[in-house]
Amino acid sequence: MRNPPVTPALVLLVADIAVGVACVLLPPLVMGFLALLKDIFGVLILPFSFLFGLAGWSSDMSSLETMQGGLVPDMMAHPFRAASAAALLVVGGACSLMACGTPDGARMERNLAPVFTFAAMVLVGFAPGLVVLPAFILQLLALRYPAMDFLKIRR
Repeated sequence: MRNPPVTPALVLLVADIAVGVACVLLPPLVMGFLALLKDIFGVLILPFSFLFGLAGWSSDMSSLETMQGGLVPDMMAHPFRAASAAALLVVGGACSLMACGTPDGARMERNLAPVFTFAAMVLVGFAPGLVVLPAFILQLLALRYPAMDFLKIRR
């Protein structure tokens, strides 16, 4: 069995899908870590907050709240949406890899890959969806040129 050549378009597609999955999954993880950190610091500061209150100092943790509020606020409310979008991106990337392995066959995987990627883009929204736009365009181009070797097209 002969292995298909690895094209630059395929490398770009895999790298873009990996970055897209990271961009979708990291905000809920960071937001969860900051919420945990805020709760831990709240418990640690609790004995001293009464003394600071008597001295006239406010012991609120506004700096941690502003950092947590500056990140993507919608992602913490919908972690299932982020996880399902990441799963759709992985399935779309796997379909693209399988379709590139057999340029003459795998029509179903080649047709389903942009559908999964587009569904993930709709789930995460406009701004995070722009991260995987190059992968989506490459998957659409793979419908026309199944080998994904765009350098040989001009010859």
